[in-house]
Amino acid sequence: MHTGTPQAAVRAADVSKVFFSGADPVWALEDFSLSLEPGSFTCIVGPSGCGKSTFLRIVGGLEERTVGEVEIDGAAHPIPAAYVFQEHGVFPWMTILENVAFGLRMAGVGRAEREESARVWLDRVRLADFAGSYPHQLSGGMRQRVAIARAFATGSPLLLMDEPLGALDAQTRLLMQEELIALWEQERKTVLMVTHDIDEAILLSDRVIVMSGRPGTLREDIAVPFPRPRSFDIERSAEFGELRSRIWNLLREDVRAAEETA
Repeated sequence: MHTGTPQAAVRAADVSKVFFSGADPVWALEDFSLSLEPGSFTCIVGPSGCGKSTFLRIVGGLEERTVGEVEIDGAAHPIPAAYVFQEHGVFPWMTILENVAFGLRMAGVGRAEREESARVWLDRVRLADFAGSYPHQLSGGMRQRVAIARAFATGSPLLLMDEPLGALDAQTRLLMQEELIALWEQERKTVLMVTHDIDEAILLSDRVIVMSGRPGTLREDIAVPFPRPRSFDIERSAEFGELRSRIWNLLREDVRAAEETA
C-alpha cells in the first residue's frame, strides 16, 4: 500500500463522513486514507453506496468531512480541482466554445485568452468544427469530450472524475477511454476517478483502490502491473484476466455480505 509523503498530490487521512436520516446516523465513510503521487491515474471501485462519490466530493471541497484530514499539494485550501461527472454537465444555453472556456471564465481569465485556450482544447478532442454549436446538436460522446476538454483547459493539476463514461454506449465508451488516456499521457495531471467498470479501472489506472461496503474504507490498494504507454490489447492477456478476477472477488464478498445483513 502506498503511504503519504510531503510531496503527495492528494493526502487523505482517516476520513469519515456521517449523514443523518432523521435521527439515525448513516456512516458513508469510515477511516478512509489515500495518498496519490503527482501525475498518477488512480481509479476507485467499490459496491454501490460505499461512499466512492462522497469521498471524491470531499477531496474536491464539495462535501465536508466529519473527521479526518485532506490536503492537496500540502495545502488545506489549494487550487480548485477540475471535475468531470457522469452526466457531462455542459450548459445547454452556451456554445461548445463557451462551455470549454467556462472554468477559465470563473477563474477570471480574460475573454480573448480563455477563448484561445478553449479552441486549442477543442482541436485536441477533435471538436474544433463545433465551436459555435450547442450541446443538443452533439452526440453523447461528443458532449462528454466537451466536458473532458473543459476540465483539462482549467489548468488544474487535479482532475476528479465520477463515472465520466458511465452513460455512454459500449463502443463509444471504449473510444472515449482511449482518448482520455491519450490526453492524460500528454498532460500527466493527477487523476482520481470513480468507476463501476473493473476493466476500465485496469485499463486506465496506475492503481485500483478497492473500497469495502458501507461504511466505505480501504479494502485493497492494487498496483496495475502493465507498463505505459499502454495498449488496450492487454485485455486479452492472462494477467489482465487474473487481475479482473481478483478485484471482482473482493467486490463480490462485500455485495454478498450486504445481502445477508439486509
